[in-house]
Amino acid sequence: MRRAGGRGVTGLEIGAVARELGVAPSTLRTWERRYRVVVPRRGRQGQRLYDPEQVVTLRRVLSQVRRGTRASLAHDLAAEPQPIRTVRVRLDPSPQAPHDARKAVDDLLRDAEDLRFAFFLRLVASELVKNAVLHGAGRSRISMTARLFTDSAELEIVNSGNRLSLRQMRERRREGGRGLDIVDELADAWSIDTGPGGTRVTVRLSARLDGRPSNGRVSEPPPNG
Repeated sequence: MRRAGGRGVTGLEIGAVARELGVAPSTLRTWERRYRVVVPRRGRQGQRLYDPEQVVTLRRVLSQVRRGTRASLAHDLAAEPQPIRTVRVRLDPSPQAPHDARKAVDDLLRDAEDLRFAFFLRLVASELVKNAVLHGAGRSRISMTARLFTDSAELEIVNSGNRLSLRQMRERRREGGRGLDIVDELADAWSIDTGPGGTRVTVRLSARLDGRPSNGRVSEPPPNG
């Protein structure tokens, strides 16, 4: 990847970023012009220079677009504020892992008063980690990052292993894929990035005043949460 610099300005040129993401440079220019979420700096010769955080944002946009999300909505979802709290844990690929994932969510939401939202986030974290245990590379540990924003939360689960498809993930769950159905029903947006080196699943849930998912298809938690 080509890195350009000059007069204290460094970054990745548009051609290198486009090749890394697998899109045309014209796509990046169009997104910049239309949505203004990722606006690269300009180098000494006027070339576009992207910093690493902008490349991460573009990855998130592209992941949503490839799942069928409109480009405008994908950019809206990617243009998020900085988290107010972040919790990172490394989990052993064992039956204990979902429990430890729920504990990490409890730590993330330690000041939260919305018990239903906490229940739904714990449920999604547990289901994603179950999938990671089932599909991961045996003894390799699972990484989970949970981020809390003012009106939403984001979970990122990473495990090593071979490339997966959604069909494989559904077929190999003993419950017949119910875990992914739960994610579908509760998440505002989610994406899966899988390859020979492993799988990364990112999910965003928004907090609502009544604590219910917008489609209302998941039962409320019991009174004791």
